[in-house]
Amino acid sequence: MFKRILLLASLLFFYFLASVLIHEAGHAFSGAVLGLGTPIINIWPGIELFPNIGATVSTTAWPESSVAYVSFIPETPRFVIEFPEFAQSLKLIPELKVVTKSTFQEDAFLPVVGLMGSGTTYLTSFFCTLYLYFTKPNGAYRALAACGTFLFYDILCYTVFPVFFGMPHLIFIGGIHPEPIICLVNIGFSHEIAIALVLGICAAQIMALCYLSRKEGLFKTKTHLTKH
Repeated sequence: MFKRILLLASLLFFYFLASVLIHEAGHAFSGAVLGLGTPIINIWPGIELFPNIGATVSTTAWPESSVAYVSFIPETPRFVIEFPEFAQSLKLIPELKVVTKSTFQEDAFLPVVGLMGSGTTYLTSFFCTLYLYFTKPNGAYRALAACGTFLFYDILCYTVFPVFFGMPHLIFIGGIHPEPIICLVNIGFSHEIAIALVLGICAAQIMALCYLSRKEGLFKTKTHLTKH
């Protein structure tokens, strides 16, 4: 019995760790694509996982009770030569300017990067559900996909506990601010619609898992006996 409890606790720990890494990878990848710079992934209690593995070298304090966070090294400043847009004569005097950020670093892209943390875990759970439904795998592939279907817990907890209870998104640890809701509001949704949207997609995911569980089984496929 003790061995089973220890095994279950170990599996839950590695599952949680994998979900955290997927969450932070979503921030890092989207930020890099949108031009925020080179991502640095740090995980509690102060370990840098990417681009190097070792002690965190960030000079900023660890953000509250966060389990992990991503920061970005801005792109190297570049020099450009600009000419006046409206010249008063045929003689143009070029000006040398230093561009410290690209056009993709506008504030409008920051909420997208913030949303892609829990958004990535939700998308992972969504595609794992589709994989189970359409391909009907067996064995280890089915077990891994079934575990992936529950990753939507991240966006659900990141909404429910901070919004309704004022607690960290993992009750005792984690961000104390509803990250997906804040990002959706900054994108343009109202606070109420943002909450309803997150709860709605999570409810749809739960219904899909219930359907798969009844019809086919999640971790093991059900065998249907036919009468002759």
